[in-house]
Amino acid sequence: MVSRIYKAHKMHFRKKKWYASVSVPPEVRHLHSEPRLRLSTGTSDKTTAGILARDKVVPLIHRRIDALFDKLDPFVEGLRDILENEGADVSQWYHDGCIKLKVSGDKTTLSAISGGIKFKANGRALTVVEQWKATNYKDLAMMVTGLGYAVPERLLTALPRDLMQEIYDTAKPTGAPPSVMGKLYKEITGLLGDEDGQRALQMMPSTITRINIQSAKTLMPMFIDWSERYIKEKKRKDSIDVHTKRKKACAMFLLVCGNKPLDEYDAVHMIEMARYMDHDTNGRQWAKATIKNYVSYVKQAFDYAGSSRNDLGKVVLTAHPFHNMQEIKSYGSEGKPYLPLTSEELTSLFSSKMEPQERLLLAVLVTTGMRLDEAALMIWERITLQNGVLCFSLVDHVADEAVRVKNVGSRRYIPVPDVIKSMLGNGGTGRLFNYRIDTEGKSENAASKSLMPIIRQVTSHPQKAVHSLRGTFIDLVRELGDVDSEDRKFITGHKQGDVGGDGYGEGPSMKKRLHIINKVEHPWLTSAFANSPHKP
Repeated sequence: MVSRIYKAHKMHFRKKKWYASVSVPPEVRHLHSEPRLRLSTGTSDKTTAGILARDKVVPLIHRRIDALFDKLDPFVEGLRDILENEGADVSQWYHDGCIKLKVSGDKTTLSAISGGIKFKANGRALTVVEQWKATNYKDLAMMVTGLGYAVPERLLTALPRDLMQEIYDTAKPTGAPPSVMGKLYKEITGLLGDEDGQRALQMMPSTITRINIQSAKTLMPMFIDWSERYIKEKKRKDSIDVHTKRKKACAMFLLVCGNKPLDEYDAVHMIEMARYMDHDTNGRQWAKATIKNYVSYVKQAFDYAGSSRNDLGKVVLTAHPFHNMQEIKSYGSEGKPYLPLTSEELTSLFSSKMEPQERLLLAVLVTTGMRLDEAALMIWERITLQNGVLCFSLVDHVADEAVRVKNVGSRRYIPVPDVIKSMLGNGGTGRLFNYRIDTEGKSENAASKSLMPIIRQVTSHPQKAVHSLRGTFIDLVRELGDVDSEDRKFITGHKQGDVGGDGYGEGPSMKKRLHIINKVEHPWLTSAFANSPHKP
């Protein structure tokens, strides 16, 4: 499919007037006498000319180039990449009414019909060379098939019914026509002699396929196939969470929009996915943020096609319509932020009866601001000294196994607050907590199921949950008044983190982080019941 993407225009001062010009794309260069299409702005004033070029002249140039594209033959253009890849000059079709191609070796008709026999004369290998010529659509289809490709079936639908039927009839496997056999007999016996020629003819296949039609679009991938390649490629750098969301987004797009070649989707398809998620078949309204993420992941699949080449060395998809999708913002429910717990609720929470494991996990969350999954997956080997300060490490190189975090900025060291050190006891090996790890490598769901009943004993507010403890810690640090927001973001993993970074320093020192964390008072943890050691 020819994409109508034009290069930026240029301005030229000629004959005391400013002209605007646009490069004529190579696909239609043969239909225009010059490599650029140039029109006058009618003025010698450069500023005025620039405005006229932008608003009037260049759009007119684009329309004229569009008219050149309209003159192209859809069937021929659908085969252009194949033909050009094999050395054919497609412009011949428009100049001379035919396409000529010199073919040699295994791709020759002689080689195909004779079953790939290698011809020799006087003990030396012969290179068979044939001159092919296509003067009609059937010839073109046979030429493409002879080169080892298939004709996309969609190209046939644009042809007159009688021509389409003729190509379908020719696509049926058949014996070699007598005229072809006679010519072949003369050529082979002339090369090999009567005896060897007869033997070669006996080895020929009983039927030949002159036209191969493939219903699947051979040059443009189907979305289901491309999404698998895209997801596999991105998996190398994706976290498990992002990998899962990417798969779900593509599956949703496929469910709503169906499986099509990449170039057959339009902007409305993405809007239809968002509209479906706004009120799906189960009556569910998905969150606005989730819809935004799904749209982004699907768009990235099409972006990936724009930076990849197909088997013919061509860009898979030169353009797609999924840019500036402003209408998407109107779909989905507004997210409701988690609310922090009050001092009274925290006091009631830690006064509640609970197992040591849950008590320690709640204490870690409220004193460090860690995300639930970061804490629930913590292992004893990651509680280590960093620059003389005991820290929870969320950095890969500290332990043998890779740490699971939300993003690069989350890879950080978090000093262990003094107020919970006694709860850690004498340490141990392996995981601090025994919450089940699911197939996505997460433990937060199992941990949340254990913690939420405890939180519900002190508050029934729907916007107060386990994640509220992270917001509570952020508010407590903010209320100190003298903590730089950048330092706070380093501690909570909202900044660049302790690996990767932005190339400008390493962030606050461990001693500074510990000082900040220890300045936060936790009266709900200082009573005797909160200091019972945790048994690994």
